[in-house]
Parts: sequence; structure tokens; C-alpha cells
Amino acid sequence: MSTSEFRFPVNYNFPPFYTRQPTEATWQNQVAQWSEFIQSYCRHHRIFRIDLHEATVPGASELFENSRIKRRLSFETLQEIIDEMVQQGVAEWEGGNKGPKTHAVIYWRKPDDWANLILQWVTETGNNNNILTVHEIAHGELVEDQPFYQLDGLILDKALHILSKRGVAQLFKGSGDDESMGVKFFAP
Repeated sequence: MSTSEFRFPVNYNFPPFYTRQPTEATWQNQVAQWSEFIQSYCRHHRIFRIDLHEATVPGASELFENSRIKRRLSFETLQEIIDEMVQQGVAEWEGGNKGPKTHAVIYWRKPDDWANLILQWVTETGNNNNILTVHEIAHGELVEDQPFYQLDGLILDKALHILSKRGVAQLFKGSGDDESMGVKFFAP
């Protein structure tokens, strides 16, 4: 995790950035800028999920509000931006597209990329043919210096299922919660 201060984009101080633009071409450009900004901010602060109601409350989040210029992104505009991010594959609605669009998972690194990082770590540390728990992979002492340390459970689950589909991991049900689930990794 970076300890440096986050650098806000130039548009962060541009009042129209917080208002949905009516022209389609301008709107698409605005969405692209917001998408990049949200991903960068979440990457820097290791944020994996956004509660849209909570994030758009006045004073709640510097991500969606610039108090200096007294501008804030509306809940509805943020929903539209996240919808576009879902279409781009860099976000997902919790509960899928059929549920309420109030909670989003942000993929500042896609599950496939997380899967590659985990497999690289398994190979480098000689954990092939070992069984590890999901808790050990996301929170264990051996991974404290790894980028997937404290990875969101939903994203970790997707990454492990990708490895399973590739045939380089096998998942074993645990005794209750998902963190007790075991994963056996095979030599690639």
C-alpha cells in the first residue's frame, strides 16, 4: 500500500465534472474520466467496494465531493457511471444487475490479474501441492508483503475459481465460513 498522498486529477477542481453532461460524447468522456479516477483512488486506498448511498452523502467521501468548490456527484449520476464501469468490466454490482444498484465492487485490478498474482506467489514460494486456507491466502503472515494481502473475499473467491478452471488449483469446502475453505495448488 502506498503511503504517499493521493494525487487528484485536474478535473477534480472543475465544477462541471460533478454534473452529468447532456451531450452523449461529452458524457462518455466524463464517464471515462470518472472511471479512471475511481479506479485510481480505490487502488491507492485499497478500496474494493463502494456503498453509493453512503458515498454520496454530503461530507462522506472526498472521492465524490470536492468541499473546496462545493460540488458533489449525485447518487443517480454515480449509478450511471458505475453502470458504464460494469459494461467496461472494471466494476460489478453486488447481487448482479438485477438487484438494487446501491453497492458496487470496483475492479482496479481484475480477478484474472489477482489470480495471476496468487499463482505467481504460490510458484515462487513453493506452495505447489500444498493446501492453504482462503484465510491464509488473504490474511496469513506469509502474504503480508503481497499485493493480494487483505483482498476482498468476493474478488479472492473469483480469482481462486479462475485458477480452479485453469486446472492449477482445486477448491475444498471448509467447515462453515468461506475463509476455512481450502485450496490445493498444482505445479503449472
